[in-house]
Amino acid sequence: MMNRRVVISGMGVVSPIGVGVTAFRESLRNGVCGAAPITRFDAGSFPVKTAFEVKNFDAREHGTYVLDPFIQYAVAAASEAMRNAYFDSDQVDAFRIGISVSSSKGGVSTIDRFKERLQRNPSAILGARVYTNSVPNFGAQWIARRWKIKGPAKCYVGACATGTISVIEGARMVASGVVDYCIAGASDASIVPLMLAGYYKMGALAKERMRPFDRQRDGFMVGEGAGIVFLETPETARARKATIYGELLASAYGSDSHHPVKFDPKGKTLSRTIQRALGTAELKRDDVDYISLHGTATRAGDVYETNQLKDAFGAKAYEIPMSSIKAMTGHMLGASGAVEIVASLLAMEEGFIPQTVGLEKADPECDLDYTGGSARAAEVNTVLSYSMGFGGHVAAVVLQKV
Repeated sequence: MMNRRVVISGMGVVSPIGVGVTAFRESLRNGVCGAAPITRFDAGSFPVKTAFEVKNFDAREHGTYVLDPFIQYAVAAASEAMRNAYFDSDQVDAFRIGISVSSSKGGVSTIDRFKERLQRNPSAILGARVYTNSVPNFGAQWIARRWKIKGPAKCYVGACATGTISVIEGARMVASGVVDYCIAGASDASIVPLMLAGYYKMGALAKERMRPFDRQRDGFMVGEGAGIVFLETPETARARKATIYGELLASAYGSDSHHPVKFDPKGKTLSRTIQRALGTAELKRDDVDYISLHGTATRAGDVYETNQLKDAFGAKAYEIPMSSIKAMTGHMLGASGAVEIVASLLAMEEGFIPQTVGLEKADPECDLDYTGGSARAAEVNTVLSYSMGFGGHVAAVVLQKV
């Protein structure tokens, strides 16, 4: 099996704080919060009234307006990533291009929109429309269709770790020589009553705003959007004179079956996964310049992360700047990890640590450097980014400036 180096030469983002990398970068630097009253449905009598919706997005620009939003966002972000990489799919063997794009929820917007109509009139045509807009792999299918890609199209679902898993598996296809190029990431559009009611009944949603690691934190708010990266070898990127934003140096997985929605506070799943990723990259604790946190602002989750980082890094954990961008973007569910990888690459390129918006007074049990207040200038050469998902999924990547 080959073990080629894998770099990121293109990025695409659709997010609640900006459509496109340029807008996303500026909002990230300025600590913009994308929370706003829900417009996707009438929330007047609904217990959840605030979410992080994508704004100023026109699906007609991409010819996808009849499709579910999760597909619309995936196609738009993939288009930007390939443009950003100066990649023309018509100039290479279509069988040498891979896709690793998924969604943790699929087309729940389509299901919500058509469920009553389908019950009243269960026609084959409407059923086909609902099905082909609902299954998580149809984001990848539309990307393949748009750019006539013939290589492997994979779809990994790992709850809120989906985006990170998708990027890891895309990188593995390139590293092993299965493909030479890969479009990788995830998309989610889950701001619908069913999904929000579920999180609300679980007690996972914040009442007013997200406050990661703050003593008053009480949960997350749901966001939507997509993050896509373009993966290839350094040689092909340089031959095309594409910008190399970073190298995916190593990755690792872990799992925790302790509870469907909670991690075992006495276990070491995240800590061991982090250590395995750093070990694979042949890095020491001192080599990490920034940690992109999962940081969902739940009472138990933020303490778990803090303790796991102390276990993984020892005393060094207190010296590494880290942050969660979820109070800016909302919890974009399956798309979160991919968008946070893009944010990490921008932090390396621009030389700054994104801030943890909403952190005012840290919980005494959360005593690391979470970059509260404002973004901070810093030289960032190596980043650890990880994601955690309900069901016990953990995925971590190490990114390095080239």
